[in-house]
Amino acid sequence: MRTVLHLVRPAAAIADLPVADRDWVVYLQPMRLAHGGAPHTAPLPAGPIDHDQLVTLAFAADLVVTW
Repeated sequence: MRTVLHLVRPAAAIADLPVADRDWVVYLQPMRLAHGGAPHTAPLPAGPIDHDQLVTLAFAADLVVTW
């Protein structure tokens, strides 16, 4: 199983995103980890994150998609 990091820009609607249970979702404005996978597979807890934490998520994911 691969983990996908979804970076969601303000104009994108999360309802339209094909997000698997294992995927991670980060909203970019304000920057926060909204979904850390099930069961909590992200290396960070859900909530506000900074740029260094975003880089950590990007390197830990198998694929990064920007919406």
